[in-house]
Amino acid sequence: MDKIIYKYIDCRNKIFDQVINLRYDILFKPYSMVEKYEYDELDEISLHLVVLDKEKLAGYSRLTNFDGIGKITNVVVDPEYIGRGIGSEMIKKHIAKAKGYSINCIYLNSRQDTVNFYEKIGFQCDDEASISERSGLLLQKMHINIS
Repeated sequence: MDKIIYKYIDCRNKIFDQVINLRYDILFKPYSMVEKYEYDELDEISLHLVVLDKEKLAGYSRLTNFDGIGKITNVVVDPEYIGRGIGSEMIKKHIAKAKGYSINCIYLNSRQDTVNFYEKIGFQCDDEASISERSGLLLQKMHINIS
């Protein structure tokens, strides 16, 4: 495996075009709920973590700070790179980054098939699952305290 690089970028970075495509292909296209998904209201105010294998985007996730409460969204790994620990490493990097931004708690909405993945990192389930308006999937809200 080539050297994988993790780095935070701005949504105006040229790599973000690849992010848009990967987000759509993994999070929306398979469920046929959204025909096209590009930017959303959180892109301008979030920290964007990209995982690069040379120039190829291998993974992406986003951390947004809402006055000391973090939200992780759009966690995606290119199918070619699944099983290499990229997803868990992205989450760990967000947790470390959050500490520097005075974020005390991070939450996310997990698909039912990824709840165990997040539990292994230390996230706990909150409330009952709910249906996503964008994807139509059943999502479980989860959180981790980091203070």
